[in-house]
Amino acid sequence: MVPYSKDEKGWWETTPEDEPERSDEDTTPENKAKPTYATEGTTTGETRTEEEIINSLLSFSTAALAIGLISPWNWYHGSGLQALRWSFEDVLFVLTNGLFNYSEWGMTPLGYIEWLMYPLLPLVFVTTFVATWYKSREGDEEFGRKASIFHLSFFGIWYLLAFFNWGVFFPSEWDYGMWIAAASGIGLHPTAYGLKERLF
Repeated sequence: MVPYSKDEKGWWETTPEDEPERSDEDTTPENKAKPTYATEGTTTGETRTEEEIINSLLSFSTAALAIGLISPWNWYHGSGLQALRWSFEDVLFVLTNGLFNYSEWGMTPLGYIEWLMYPLLPLVFVTTFVATWYKSREGDEEFGRKASIFHLSFFGIWYLLAFFNWGVFFPSEWDYGMWIAAASGIGLHPTAYGLKERLF
Protein backbone atom coordinates (compact mmCIF):
# COMPACT_ATOMS: atom_id res chain seq x y z
CA MET A 1 0.00 0.00 0.00
CA VAL A 2 1.38 3.41 -1.00
CA PRO A 3 1.44 5.82 1.94
CA TYR A 4 -0.53 9.04 1.55
CA SER A 5 1.53 12.16 0.82
CA LYS A 6 0.78 15.67 2.05
CA ASP A 7 1.52 17.02 -1.43
CA GLU A 8 -1.26 15.01 -3.00
CA LYS A 9 -4.88 16.14 -2.96
CA GLY A 10 -7.31 13.98 -1.07
CA TRP A 11 -10.51 12.72 -2.60
CA TRP A 12 -12.44 15.00 -0.28
CA GLU A 13 -10.73 18.19 -1.47
CA THR A 14 -12.08 20.00 -4.49
CA THR A 15 -9.88 21.33 -7.22
CA PRO A 16 -10.51 24.38 -9.45
CA GLU A 17 -11.48 22.04 -12.26
CA ASP A 18 -14.20 20.49 -10.10
CA GLU A 19 -15.86 23.79 -9.10
CA PRO A 20 -19.09 24.50 -11.03
CA GLU A 21 -18.96 27.34 -13.49
CA ARG A 22 -20.96 30.42 -12.49
CA SER A 23 -23.80 31.14 -14.84
CA ASP A 24 -24.43 34.68 -16.15
CA GLU A 25 -28.13 34.16 -15.39
CA ASP A 26 -27.42 34.65 -11.68
CA THR A 27 -26.41 38.27 -12.26
CA THR A 28 -29.19 39.34 -14.63
CA PRO A 29 -31.35 42.29 -13.54
CA GLU A 30 -34.40 40.03 -13.38
CA ASN A 31 -32.78 37.87 -10.70
CA LYS A 32 -31.64 40.76 -8.58
CA ALA A 33 -33.90 41.56 -5.67
CA LYS A 34 -35.65 44.92 -5.55
CA PRO A 35 -34.16 47.39 -3.07
CA THR A 36 -35.64 46.98 0.36
CA TYR A 37 -35.85 49.37 3.25
CA ALA A 38 -36.01 48.52 6.91
CA THR A 39 -38.85 50.33 8.62
CA GLU A 40 -39.21 51.25 12.24
CA GLY A 41 -40.68 48.45 14.30
CA THR A 42 -39.77 45.67 11.88
CA THR A 43 -37.98 42.56 13.05
CA THR A 44 -35.12 40.79 11.35
CA GLY A 45 -36.03 39.80 7.81
CA GLU A 46 -39.07 42.07 7.65
CA THR A 47 -38.33 44.73 5.04
CA ARG A 48 -40.42 46.70 2.61
CA THR A 49 -39.71 47.28 -1.05
CA GLU A 50 -39.78 50.73 -2.60
CA GLU A 51 -42.98 49.87 -4.45
CA GLU A 52 -44.72 48.94 -1.20
CA ILE A 53 -43.59 52.20 0.42
CA ILE A 54 -44.89 54.28 -2.49
CA ASN A 55 -48.22 52.43 -2.45
CA SER A 56 -48.54 52.97 1.30
CA LEU A 57 -47.97 56.71 0.98
CA LEU A 58 -50.27 56.85 -2.04
CA SER A 59 -52.99 55.18 0.02
CA PHE A 60 -52.46 57.68 2.83
CA SER A 61 -52.70 60.58 0.35
CA THR A 62 -55.85 59.11 -1.17
CA ALA A 63 -57.41 59.09 2.28
CA ALA A 64 -56.41 62.76 2.66
CA LEU A 65 -58.10 63.54 -0.67
CA ALA A 66 -61.27 61.77 0.51
CA ILE A 67 -61.25 63.85 3.70
CA GLY A 68 -60.89 66.99 1.61
CA LEU A 69 -63.80 66.02 -0.62
CA ILE A 70 -66.20 65.45 2.27
CA SER A 71 -65.11 68.67 4.02
CA PRO A 72 -66.39 72.21 3.31
CA TRP A 73 -65.33 73.36 -0.15
CA ASN A 74 -67.07 76.70 -0.67
CA TRP A 75 -70.06 78.60 0.63
CA TYR A 76 -72.47 77.60 -2.16
CA HIS A 77 -71.56 73.95 -2.89
CA GLY A 78 -70.81 72.85 0.65
CA SER A 79 -68.56 69.78 0.32
CA GLY A 80 -66.03 68.86 -2.31
CA LEU A 81 -68.21 66.00 -3.48
CA GLN A 82 -70.98 68.45 -4.33
CA ALA A 83 -68.46 70.68 -6.11
CA LEU A 84 -67.30 67.63 -8.08
CA ARG A 85 -70.89 66.73 -8.96
CA TRP A 86 -71.58 70.20 -10.36
CA SER A 87 -68.15 70.64 -11.93
CA PHE A 88 -69.21 70.00 -15.54
CA GLU A 89 -72.34 72.18 -15.26
CA ASP A 90 -70.36 75.05 -13.72
CA VAL A 91 -67.67 74.86 -16.40
CA LEU A 92 -70.33 74.77 -19.11
CA PHE A 93 -71.96 77.89 -17.67
CA VAL A 94 -68.63 79.72 -17.56
CA LEU A 95 -67.84 78.75 -21.15
CA THR A 96 -71.24 79.75 -22.52
CA ASN A 97 -72.80 82.62 -20.56
CA GLY A 98 -69.62 83.87 -18.97
CA LEU A 99 -67.44 83.96 -22.07
CA PHE A 100 -69.44 86.74 -23.70
CA ASN A 101 -70.55 88.59 -20.61
CA TYR A 102 -67.59 88.57 -18.21
CA SER A 103 -66.43 92.03 -19.31
CA GLU A 104 -69.91 93.45 -18.72
CA TRP A 105 -69.82 91.95 -15.24
CA GLY A 106 -66.63 93.88 -14.48
CA MET A 107 -64.30 90.91 -14.90
CA THR A 108 -60.80 91.02 -16.40
CA PRO A 109 -59.47 88.26 -18.69
CA LEU A 110 -57.36 86.92 -15.81
CA GLY A 111 -60.41 86.98 -13.60
CA TYR A 112 -62.31 84.98 -16.18
CA ILE A 113 -59.52 82.34 -16.35
CA GLU A 114 -59.54 82.07 -12.57
CA TRP A 115 -63.32 81.69 -12.63
CA LEU A 116 -63.01 78.91 -15.22
CA MET A 117 -60.29 77.05 -13.31
CA TYR A 118 -62.12 77.07 -9.98
CA PRO A 119 -64.86 74.52 -10.80
CA LEU A 120 -62.21 72.32 -12.41
CA LEU A 121 -60.24 71.93 -9.16
CA PRO A 122 -62.13 68.90 -7.74
CA LEU A 123 -62.18 67.24 -11.15
CA VAL A 124 -58.41 67.69 -11.59
CA PHE A 125 -57.67 66.42 -8.08
CA VAL A 126 -59.72 63.25 -8.49
CA THR A 127 -58.44 62.58 -12.02
CA THR A 128 -54.77 62.77 -11.01
CA PHE A 129 -55.30 60.21 -8.26
CA VAL A 130 -57.33 57.82 -10.41
CA ALA A 131 -54.77 58.00 -13.22
CA THR A 132 -51.84 57.51 -10.82
CA TRP A 133 -53.41 54.42 -9.23
CA TYR A 134 -54.11 52.97 -12.68
CA LYS A 135 -50.57 53.60 -13.90
CA SER A 136 -49.01 52.24 -10.71
CA ARG A 137 -50.88 48.96 -11.20
CA GLU A 138 -49.28 48.76 -14.64
CA GLY A 139 -45.82 49.31 -13.15
CA ASP A 140 -45.41 52.92 -14.32
CA GLU A 141 -44.06 54.49 -11.13
CA GLU A 142 -42.82 57.65 -12.87
CA PHE A 143 -46.33 58.71 -13.88
CA GLY A 144 -46.98 59.80 -10.31
CA ARG A 145 -44.31 62.46 -10.59
CA LYS A 146 -46.02 64.07 -13.59
CA ALA A 147 -49.45 63.79 -11.98
CA SER A 148 -48.17 65.36 -8.76
CA ILE A 149 -46.60 68.29 -10.60
CA PHE A 150 -49.80 68.87 -12.58
CA HIS A 151 -51.98 68.54 -9.46
CA LEU A 152 -49.99 71.07 -7.44
CA SER A 153 -49.27 73.40 -10.37
CA PHE A 154 -52.93 73.65 -11.35
CA PHE A 155 -53.87 74.67 -7.83
CA GLY A 156 -50.87 77.02 -7.59
CA ILE A 157 -51.77 78.84 -10.82
CA TRP A 158 -55.38 79.19 -9.72
CA TYR A 159 -54.31 80.59 -6.36
CA LEU A 160 -51.97 83.13 -7.98
CA LEU A 161 -54.79 84.31 -10.25
CA ALA A 162 -57.18 84.50 -7.28
CA PHE A 163 -54.58 86.42 -5.30
CA PHE A 164 -54.13 88.86 -8.18
CA ASN A 165 -57.88 89.43 -8.43
CA TRP A 166 -59.01 89.21 -4.80
CA GLY A 167 -55.90 89.55 -2.67
CA VAL A 168 -54.32 87.11 -0.27
CA PHE A 169 -56.57 84.62 1.50
CA PHE A 170 -56.05 81.54 3.65
CA PRO A 171 -58.09 78.42 4.49
CA SER A 172 -61.27 79.16 6.37
CA GLU A 173 -64.15 77.21 7.83
CA TRP A 174 -65.90 77.52 4.48
CA ASP A 175 -63.21 76.05 2.21
CA TYR A 176 -60.55 74.15 4.17
CA GLY A 177 -61.50 70.93 2.35
CA MET A 178 -60.18 72.38 -0.90
CA TRP A 179 -56.78 73.05 0.71
CA ILE A 180 -56.57 69.52 2.11
CA ALA A 181 -57.37 68.07 -1.32
CA ALA A 182 -54.75 70.31 -2.92
CA ALA A 183 -52.04 69.30 -0.41
CA SER A 184 -52.81 65.61 -0.93
CA GLY A 185 -51.14 65.88 -4.34
CA ILE A 186 -47.74 65.72 -2.62
CA GLY A 187 -48.33 62.04 -1.95
CA LEU A 188 -48.85 61.18 -5.61
CA HIS A 189 -45.09 60.72 -5.92
CA PRO A 190 -43.46 60.82 -2.46
CA THR A 191 -39.94 60.13 -3.75
CA ALA A 192 -39.99 63.48 -5.55
CA TYR A 193 -40.29 65.36 -2.27
CA GLY A 194 -38.08 63.21 -0.05
CA LEU A 195 -40.96 61.77 1.98
CA LYS A 196 -39.75 58.22 1.49
CA GLU A 197 -36.35 59.01 2.99
CA ARG A 198 -37.84 61.02 5.86
CA LEU A 199 -40.51 58.53 6.87
CA PHE A 200 -38.59 55.32 6.16
